[in-house]
Amino acid sequence: MAVVIAGCLAIAALSLLGPAAPTYDPWAWLNWGRQAAELDLVTDGGPSWKPLPVIFTTVFSLVGDDVAPYLWLWVARAGALLAVAMTFRVARRLADRGGPRVGSSVPGVVGGLAAVAALIASTRFVHDALRGNSEGLLVGLLLWAFERHQDGRRDHALYLAFAAALLRPEVWPFLGLYGLFLMLREPKLRLRVAILGVLVPALWFLPELWGSGDPLRASSRAATPNPNSPANADNPALEVVLRLSDAVVAPVRASAFVGGLIAAIAFLRRREERGTVMLTALGAGWLGLVASMTAAGYSGNTRYLIVPIAVTVVVAGVGVARTLQGAMVLGRRLPGGPRIAVAVAIALGLALSWPFADKKGADLLQVARDVRSEQRIWHDFGTLVELGGGAEAIRDCRGLYTAPFLTQLVSYELRVPSIRVGIRRTIPPAAILQGRTSDVAPRLPKPTDPRFQLVRAQGSWRLLTVPPEGPGRCPAAGGRAG
Repeated sequence: MAVVIAGCLAIAALSLLGPAAPTYDPWAWLNWGRQAAELDLVTDGGPSWKPLPVIFTTVFSLVGDDVAPYLWLWVARAGALLAVAMTFRVARRLADRGGPRVGSSVPGVVGGLAAVAALIASTRFVHDALRGNSEGLLVGLLLWAFERHQDGRRDHALYLAFAAALLRPEVWPFLGLYGLFLMLREPKLRLRVAILGVLVPALWFLPELWGSGDPLRASSRAATPNPNSPANADNPALEVVLRLSDAVVAPVRASAFVGGLIAAIAFLRRREERGTVMLTALGAGWLGLVASMTAAGYSGNTRYLIVPIAVTVVVAGVGVARTLQGAMVLGRRLPGGPRIAVAVAIALGLALSWPFADKKGADLLQVARDVRSEQRIWHDFGTLVELGGGAEAIRDCRGLYTAPFLTQLVSYELRVPSIRVGIRRTIPPAAILQGRTSDVAPRLPKPTDPRFQLVRAQGSWRLLTVPPEGPGRCPAAGGRAG
């Protein structure tokens, strides 16, 4: 694993030579990390709190505002690469530990590669990883914890699951059940289970109490869904299940069905394939939890389903391996032997998957264009701030307004709490920072108040102001200060 982690970090570092820019949530984590380091945390106005990213960004803030975003992107992308590596390792391991004995490692290797391809092709995995979201890191930690448990290192599994519990609250019930299991089966770990059991709620709720005065603000924020959220569907729970189905292509769903069915039969008959059944139960339990929470009013975004998606692709990899193992057994009775049967099975699988692969390849190219667009928007905003006299001068305009999904970028670059950046009414004196979340997204509509005048423009950004009365540095049209 030391080699795997070093490889993930190295490749992630190299990826930063290409397009690189954080998205909405990571900008908030960066802002909160800097505020925490300065002992002035304000979480109002941001997304839901996540302890683990802010632990990283608090440390990263010490090296400067310009470098910290790249350091977090490095960690997030390395976490996604860890998820890819662990997907291969777990799928191959489960494939090799069951099914007919064919005396070859080929089925396990092919199954692991198929699982990796399915994960990369799943909805939003690459998109979220490149833009600094934490879902890839979550999958990497949980699959690593699963592998450590399988190896008998339950202490390591506990620590990794604890780290995952600082990324998503859905981990809590599973960590609680695992902690109870360890309390009963591993007496030497009881103290560590108790300490980590206290730290999880402390790291989620106490910073929110400090930053907003409401320890449950993150829960309230998650219960405010976006317009396209499953929570707004006629049947939210069913919509969550349908979105999971849509997140992976049909061949992956079919392979997962094969892998899961064979594992269930083997477990019921001979108590074999326990690992595959255990992992499938984790994915099903997570899906049920997200569906129940969505039915209760939480947003249920597709990102929250990344763990069931990862479980699906791993079990699909097992299904591919079982199919190849069956082909090898059948091939013993046919001319040409097992190798011909395996070659035919792989060719058939590629032929069935090619139409989906072609579309997913186009999707990945679009993701690259989106990240390049976000990088350009970020850099153009930095230039706009410089042209406008600097962050302090724009802050002197008092009110600050921008587009909804740009509030965290604006608050980070201007060094203000995100609660200060409005998205609706533009009441002078104020500065309007008109920008786009992508090259094709609309800007804020032109303000109806005729007193707002264009001060500067850079790329897709426009700075319009109505300076306050009296002396000040708020930039105005024609280069005049307020």
